[in-house]
Amino acid sequence: MSAGAQVWPDPELIKGVSSDLVMEGNLHTYVTSEAGLAPFKNVTRVKASRVIPSKFAPNSDYLADVELSAAAAQQFRAAGEACRVVYFKD
Repeated sequence: MSAGAQVWPDPELIKGVSSDLVMEGNLHTYVTSEAGLAPFKNVTRVKASRVIPSKFAPNSDYLADVELSAAAAQQFRAAGEACRVVYFKD
């Protein structure tokens, strides 16, 4: 995988799917405490290298995406295709 490659949602799996549908599909959630993670089973934790603006608004002050190291990206991919991303701010 090359640097800067999108790992979620997998571009191949969402090819041709409306971005609105991807967003409305409730495939990502934000939590701010360990208690917020309680409803989720089979959790794989991957720490982001940094938080960055969306590729759709690179000059925005709203930080919506994350950057992963190569090792973290591999760990993320190993979690499987049928996953939900939960952003946890610690």
